[in-house]
Amino acid sequence: MNSGARPTVRMEEVARHAGVSPATVSRVLNDRGKCSAKTRERVLAAIRDLGYVANAAARSLAQGRTGSLGFLLPTIGTEFMSSFLQVVASAATEEGYDLLIALRSESSLRRMLGRHNTDGVLIFGSAMGEASLRRLAAEGFPALLVYRTPPPGLSLPSIAIDNEAGVRESVEHLIQAHGRRRVAFLQGPAGNEDAGRREEAYRATLARHGLPVDPRLCRSGLSAEEARASTMAWLREQAPFDAVVGWCDAAAIGAMDALRSEGRSVPADVSVVGFDDIGPARHLDPALTTVRPPTELVARLAVRELVRLIQSGQRGAGEPQPRLGLAVELVLRRSCGCSR
Repeated sequence: MNSGARPTVRMEEVARHAGVSPATVSRVLNDRGKCSAKTRERVLAAIRDLGYVANAAARSLAQGRTGSLGFLLPTIGTEFMSSFLQVVASAATEEGYDLLIALRSESSLRRMLGRHNTDGVLIFGSAMGEASLRRLAAEGFPALLVYRTPPPGLSLPSIAIDNEAGVRESVEHLIQAHGRRRVAFLQGPAGNEDAGRREEAYRATLARHGLPVDPRLCRSGLSAEEARASTMAWLREQAPFDAVVGWCDAAAIGAMDALRSEGRSVPADVSVVGFDDIGPARHLDPALTTVRPPTELVARLAVRELVRLIQSGQRGAGEPQPRLGLAVELVLRRSCGCSR
């Protein structure tokens, strides 16, 4: 027996040594196709005797696999996206895959979705339009939606969270625990499903409690800077509000900054609530009350389900089912008026 591996040994030599065809060796290596236990052991013995080392790249090419997952994002650089991306990358590595990241663009789509570039793709939120999603589904390319439900008529697997429950609980807490009646809302990007569902829940919860939805109290909060500007506009206009709900933590942080700069106390004058529980939220003064989604669970589920879809080899029986409405948690801190 050889004392070490010999990378120069070819599959044909293993086949001759075992007295089988190269195709049989390939079936044993890839664990595919029918092969008797006796033949399998003979091939494995030949591999041990010759010190054969399979070429992983060649095996991937033969299987039509790249060993890479695509991750298509609408944007990058936010605190939330950074933490989410780290978990996705870690989960992909644990599953034995590299991760190819791209921002939304037609050129990125063409490169990422080529069958020689990635084995499957995760699509975050609004990173791909409906028309492109329908083309993708028609081609049968393995894909999974993250923080988004599939468009009507498409069976693409997806993972989403219970946005409505998070905002509903936030607004009800402001009303019931702190007596707030004029609750403002900082809106997210148009076309973003999470942002849209959160705003719908805000409006529905006010209505359920018999409180008016004042159109003046709904302004854009796409970023901390825009949220700050929107809050400053409310203050200049002397709009009557005693609470602010941000569609995300960055929006809530921008509102707090504006209120502080104008001498308004949080939470004595205005309660503030966010969504996402990003790292800085607990370190603010006051610490930010926010909705905590199961970010790590979503990331790991997304990778695991996509890999299962790829390895099933076909859509249908092995296809991951949608996981909708994963539970969120309202984390109470001082910015809403609680003493924690």
